[in-house]
Amino acid sequence: MKKITFILLALITGTAFAQNAAEASGTADVFAEIVTPIEITDGSDLNFGSIVAAEGGAVRVNTEGARSFSNTNMEVVSANAITAASFSVTAADQYSYSISIPSIVLTGAGNDMPVSFTHDLEGETDGTATGSGLPQTLKVGGLLTVASGQTADTYEGTVTVTVAYE
Repeated sequence: MKKITFILLALITGTAFAQNAAEASGTADVFAEIVTPIEITDGSDLNFGSIVAAEGGAVRVNTEGARSFSNTNMEVVSANAITAASFSVTAADQYSYSISIPSIVLTGAGNDMPVSFTHDLEGETDGTATGSGLPQTLKVGGLLTVASGQTADTYEGTVTVTVAYE
């Protein structure tokens, strides 16, 4: 009888050890970092100023607010200040973000005039930037295409600048 009890005890103990050997556990720490939302606020407007349509051509306002013409017959002293647009962007320190500015058209009494844009964020012109945690100035210039004989009027449009974390 002692042998049977010993054998049963050995079988039960062996089974219990076998069950523990088939199971294992591990742990890992879990982290999350919340960063400040990216923000953009309006600054000044982009103004191409007064232009003579003449034979048409392109008018550029660079990101510093300097104006140039592909056809000098279009140039006239402007009644309004020539300005590049500016925005203030605040992004979390060391976080990359993209800058997107789609082309638009200016509308008025005559044909629509297309405008494409360039930008400069404190020396970063490739479409991406890195946040500093502090406001950064984003300057936006544009290239306006004027048709030959464009109807005299004030032409307007709205540009939307989008910034997004990458």
